[in-house]
Amino acid sequence: MKKIAIFQTDLNFGGIQKSLINLLNNIDYKKYEIDLYLTCQDNIFMSDLNKKVNVFYIKPLPYLTRVVYFNILKLFYKSQVKKEYDIAIDFNSYSMDTALAAVKTKARKKIIWVHNDIDLKLNEEPKYRTLYKYFKSKYKYFDSYVAVSNGALESFERHHCDADKEYNVIPNIIDTKEIIEKSKEGNSLNVNDKKYNFCAVGRIEHQKGFDILLENIKELVKLKTDFHLYIIGDGEEKEDLIRYVRLNDLEDYVTFTGYVTNPYSIMKDMDGFILTSRYEGQGMVFLEAKCLGLDIIMPKHIEKYIDEVKGTDNILNSLNKVKKHKKKVDYLENYNTKIIKSIDKLFKIR
Repeated sequence: MKKIAIFQTDLNFGGIQKSLINLLNNIDYKKYEIDLYLTCQDNIFMSDLNKKVNVFYIKPLPYLTRVVYFNILKLFYKSQVKKEYDIAIDFNSYSMDTALAAVKTKARKKIIWVHNDIDLKLNEEPKYRTLYKYFKSKYKYFDSYVAVSNGALESFERHHCDADKEYNVIPNIIDTKEIIEKSKEGNSLNVNDKKYNFCAVGRIEHQKGFDILLENIKELVKLKTDFHLYIIGDGEEKEDLIRYVRLNDLEDYVTFTGYVTNPYSIMKDMDGFILTSRYEGQGMVFLEAKCLGLDIIMPKHIEKYIDEVKGTDNILNSLNKVKKHKKKVDYLENYNTKIIKSIDKLFKIR
């Protein structure tokens, strides 16, 4: 049985956290003994984690170490992990804490996950651009890289190309049984089922392009009015978007639900799903919507992050064409089986 250490900051709300929980709930514990090391002790979704995972806590670094070069921190960092492993994994990939912990842990193979498009994050996010300068040297200490999509890997290789390293594309597992079970729960929304209802789910921030979506809704109202959009989530741009909706008289067509712990209970009442992201890592929520049988509308440029869904060059035209239909659940069985096989291959040690 292989001993594997996985390092992650927390199990709170977020795509990385959800993808880790899905992975750990679907691997074979007859093959692997998993120790999960977290830096945060307040974890909302701990109850969703497989009980066979051993959870430990390590002390986080001071906040200011984020702007200290990784190579310098590595010289002074003392490992809090005494156990030896076959594999050590930095699943977070953004955190100095998880990278240092994985690098300094005694293990035969070291792996780091890549959850986003580095090129686009560097271009779009000044904060990331600053932090990347300090942590980018960490990648050379890992033996294997796992990107969650072809788009993420292509971008990563442009910055970190090494012939001696192992490069992999392994998308995130989608826990379809959990999604379908949670979708059966009720919600407090009064959805008019005579209209075409669709939702957008995610952090309300620049990356997700909710501003682009609302610009399209403003134009869609000129073409038809028998629809309603539900925006599920919270974030730093929410108030600006609410103001935009009010100023453009879109309140009869757009509802902000805020953050909800179970978005599937709302998604199951929808006819379609839309997200006009500027970029993604993989975009798990598109597949979650596919699982529930929703129409999916997304920009063409997102296809490189998610092979299973086709995008469009004309969001407005696609919105105008959609009609209500009977939905069919998709358990994504072939998709998930392929991922598990890829994980087993990844965990082999030469």
